[in-house]
Amino acid sequence: MFLVLMIDSLANGMFIPVSLLYLVRVSGASLLQVGTLLSLAGIVSLPLPLWIGRIVDSRGPKPVVLAAQWVQAAGFLGYLVTSNRPALLIAAIAASSGQRIFWSSIFVLVDNLACSDGDPRARERWFGTIGALRAAGYGVGAFIAGVAVSIGSVSVYWDVIAADAALLLAAALLVRLQIPRIAVSTRTQPKQGLERGYRTLWADRPYLALVALNSAFALCNVMLSIALPPFVAHRLPSTTWVVGPLLAMNTLVQAVLQPLVVRLLRPIPRHSALCLAGILWTAWSLLTMSPLWLPAGFRIPCLTLAVLCYSAAQLIHSPVSNALAADAAPSEVRGRYLAVFQYSFAIATTIAPTMFSVLFDVANAAPWSALGAVALLTVPGMLLIAPHLPQAALTGGCVIQEE
Repeated sequence: MFLVLMIDSLANGMFIPVSLLYLVRVSGASLLQVGTLLSLAGIVSLPLPLWIGRIVDSRGPKPVVLAAQWVQAAGFLGYLVTSNRPALLIAAIAASSGQRIFWSSIFVLVDNLACSDGDPRARERWFGTIGALRAAGYGVGAFIAGVAVSIGSVSVYWDVIAADAALLLAAALLVRLQIPRIAVSTRTQPKQGLERGYRTLWADRPYLALVALNSAFALCNVMLSIALPPFVAHRLPSTTWVVGPLLAMNTLVQAVLQPLVVRLLRPIPRHSALCLAGILWTAWSLLTMSPLWLPAGFRIPCLTLAVLCYSAAQLIHSPVSNALAADAAPSEVRGRYLAVFQYSFAIATTIAPTMFSVLFDVANAAPWSALGAVALLTVPGMLLIAPHLPQAALTGGCVIQEE
């Protein structure tokens, strides 16, 4: 499972930084048109988590994760033959759908494993470990993509995406052969509980508010790889070479420091930790746009400090948000709850390309100003939601499910 997560992160780390640059070159569309098409593909795939959550609760996560890898691979293979906007949209819908399916199912398996741990704050450790492994995979991919961006050749971009497709097919093979199918326990998931799943969720307003607020966190989380490469390439061309090293630095920080950060966060309530993440992402946004007005010699140090702020925020947000979402969900319908929680990331990845493209067309600093405002608003938002969430979810607790 850990290797599958790393492969998925490696593939997407390789693709996202080159996505806008590659698709603009091969499709004949403008940056704004490509961003809009990618967002449209995300919108088309948005209903999937509702269906996926039901399947995971009734049949288990393995067949769903397997299907996700096949669908993602089909999307990347489609990008290889993209030559116009309709073909780009079809490939993007497949890739986006595969991502929706994957992230709507994989965390249920992880959560079940975490619940077998007797530590009441075990989820942070499990999700932190996964976060570190994902960061390692994503960062290696992002470094490779950074090298590809510095070369700037369409053929190199094509090779990167072909490697993505091959990696996802390999991940599907691993899921099929190496991950055992976990049976669904009828004792822990009674029929009545399954039938009331979404009715319970739609009535759970604090949890829905948490999903909405996490969309703002997730927007900050995805914008580094989507926005930094084209921002630097188009507005700070003399520093384009630094994109790869900066993304690699983020990876190294995530992989090395995640266990330490999880330990430091143990005595801190989860909502307080997430407020700190929002402040750090606000600083990241402001620092990223600052080189527009700085002398050339200060640009790279400023971008380096900005990425470090991003890394610190991500180290906090990744394990804490997933642990909070899992603990706030009823155990018998946790698959549906966590699938809907993934809507926060789905919403972010859907609007991020268009948001960046539109605002970047307005002004160089506009995307970062807007992102900084969004990040800052998460602090009062989290403080308002926290009193209405289960106390155990804020402090840590785990209901063990039998498999």
